[in-house]
Amino acid sequence: MTEEPLKKLEGPITVEQLFTVDGKRLAVHVTFPAVIATEIGMEQLLVAANRCLVSIDSKTHKVEKVRSGGH
Repeated sequence: MTEEPLKKLEGPITVEQLFTVDGKRLAVHVTFPAVIATEIGMEQLLVAANRCLVSIDSKTHKVEKVRSGGH
């Protein structure tokens, strides 16, 4: 089976991190310009996006990070 060449990345790349706030889902998006993926590679970009630190602090709401993939 012949693999097709990958298309050039043209748009921004957005990775989502999920939280729950008072039991409701909140999605936080981390967005990178496509040129970053071209420079460092898509795999490294996804690693960086998933490791970035996002915190939501509230004294009046219960906030929990939604863990996925065993993290």
